[in-house]
This record gives sequence, structure tokens and C-alpha cells, in this order.
Amino acid sequence: MVLLRTVMIVLAVLVTGTALAGEQAADDLVLANGGVRLQKPKGKACIRPTEWMRRNHMDLLIHKQAMTVREGARMRSESLLQCQSCHPNREAFCDRCHDYAGVEPNCFECHNYPE
Repeated sequence: MVLLRTVMIVLAVLVTGTALAGEQAADDLVLANGGVRLQKPKGKACIRPTEWMRRNHMDLLIHKQAMTVREGARMRSESLLQCQSCHPNREAFCDRCHDYAGVEPNCFECHNYPE
């Protein structure tokens, strides 16, 4: 039983590694949330600490949306475009994490992701 479990783990690691090898170089990926591999951000520092953003980015985006739409307050340093400049590939960053977490945000029903 232990041997079977070990073989299954090794196969899973090999399959995952092979699938990712075709997508991006390993140094381009970061491990987040205990298992999902995401594209490494392009910028030097985020507007908030990484752990905070993992837990609270949706609340931040909703708050910024309300401030922009209702009060006309725009801050370039905390805009969605600023997020996209560090995370340019939606599929390799946003979508992978959202799929892993099992959530379906509706941000991009209205907002475009630059090509």
C-alpha cells in the first residue's frame, strides 16, 4: 500500500512538472496557497504585503470600485491597470488562483485585460 501511494505521488509530480514545462520556465513561477503555481509578478513590490493581498484583494478591489464610481476618487497607484502591469497574463495568474480556490469573480465582464 505504501509503495502504491509512493508511485502515485511520483507520477503526479512528473505529470504536473511535464505539463508546466511547456507553459513557462520554472523560475517564472511562484508557489502560492500551498500548491497552485502562478506567474511571478513583474513589479518589485505590491501595494500591500503578499499574504494580505491573497486574503483581501477582492475587498480592496470592491472598495476601490466604490470610491471611483461613487466619489470620483481615482488613484493610479492602486488601479486595476496597476495590478495588470505586474500581473500581465490573466490566465497564468488570476485564473489559475481563482480556479484553485473555486471562485468565479465577475471583474472581467466589464474590465478588459490588456493583450
